[in-house]
Amino acid sequence: MTAQEHATSLSVVVVTRERSVGCRRLCAALDSQLTDRHDIAAEVVIVFDGCEAYPWTLQEGRYRVVHLPVRHGIAKARNIGIGHARGDMVAFLDDDAVPAPGWVDSLLAAFTGRPQPIAVGGRVIGSDQENLYAQLRDQVYYLETFGPWYVDPGVGGDLAGPPYVNGGNSVYLRRELLAVGGFDELLPAYSDVELGRRLRLHDRGVLLAGLTIYHDHPSSFREYMRRCYRSGRARGLLWSRRGYRQDAPGRVARTTAANLLWNNIVHRARRIRQGWVRTVMVLSCQEVVHAYGYALALVSTR
Repeated sequence: MTAQEHATSLSVVVVTRERSVGCRRLCAALDSQLTDRHDIAAEVVIVFDGCEAYPWTLQEGRYRVVHLPVRHGIAKARNIGIGHARGDMVAFLDDDAVPAPGWVDSLLAAFTGRPQPIAVGGRVIGSDQENLYAQLRDQVYYLETFGPWYVDPGVGGDLAGPPYVNGGNSVYLRRELLAVGGFDELLPAYSDVELGRRLRLHDRGVLLAGLTIYHDHPSSFREYMRRCYRSGRARGLLWSRRGYRQDAPGRVARTTAANLLWNNIVHRARRIRQGWVRTVMVLSCQEVVHAYGYALALVSTR
């Protein structure tokens, strides 16, 4: 497949569940970037994961509706979307996010350049920068995973060789997704992380400066802890089912201890624009809940 062929067809897969307002907001932003373009054939595949289709999606010619009568979860729903996609490139956006202006231009430029990546991602910026849990997502998880580039729009240029591209803001060559079987459907979280490892994105992926979305991060303690629990379970499964060394019990235990005894107190809490004591307490709960989910996953797979 040539570079020109890469740039002529795009499928954007949106998995949604009972978020009509958010999904319509996302689609309106996409429409504004795709309307009247003649350099690309584009479609939006909306996968309704165990909920009824929104009436407005049935009246729009650009949208292809996939209705799943029961809920399957984000990874399997995305895989079903891949099966219905017809584009050479398959992008994923979430119904709680909005792509920034220039999102489509950025991804097309990446896939028409040389050398061509097999996957691209970009920044995911929290919509509410004053919320503690959104700040923790940006200033702890994303910053420590991808570096300052990810959370500072002032750091210019693209970033080659990410460990993975965020599942809620990503574009893959469809043939590469099909070759590896898509996302791991048994993982409650980190399916994008695991996919990045199988695709070896350290060598073949790029984070694009212009591929930015604004995302509604978790906004409550309960929601944030639920995410921490799922992440812990996912890491346990990554070790017990696939044997990834970075998720081995010894490494997880050392990291958890270091975070509780030092990193949360000395480094992480100082990045957050909230009360220091409250931030340390939430970060400590994060480590405990993550470790609990990890341990349960190991026990359940023995």
